[in-house]
Amino acid sequence: MSKSGLNNFLVGVIRNEEVSSVLAITKNDLSAFAKLCEDSLKKLSIMNLAHLDANSAEPNDLCIIFDDMPISKTQIGLIKNTLAQKILIVKKNKDGNDHQKFLELGFTHDNEITQARIYSYNLKTYNNKRGWNNPEGWANPENFKKYRW
Repeated sequence: MSKSGLNNFLVGVIRNEEVSSVLAITKNDLSAFAKLCEDSLKKLSIMNLAHLDANSAEPNDLCIIFDDMPISKTQIGLIKNTLAQKILIVKKNKDGNDHQKFLELGFTHDNEITQARIYSYNLKTYNNKRGWNNPEGWANPENFKKYRW
């Protein structure tokens, strides 16, 4: 995927998800991306992992982790728990080493992008409520206080 194709995809995500603040974890120059989304974002923060480990990051609506930064499960957990409820991880298409790690952490692989692997995580859609998973449906509540179990 060309750089502009990736930028257009990311801008589309920002607009569709109504994101107002983004934390980008990279060493790359994101000036072209910043110019594309300046009308959609209130805040764009760019940092590397050293600053992340120093607890100098603030919570944002979306965190984008680019492929130039090798990231550990612990660091992804830190981002999920404290910095962003929506996360995108951009990896080179030929780099499949971390595929299982991302799936284990609740990320889904976005198949729409063919020249880059995009993994996404959204806390609001990660574990949807199910109608059967509530106390009213457990252990025959109509029999409570009728029989001694």
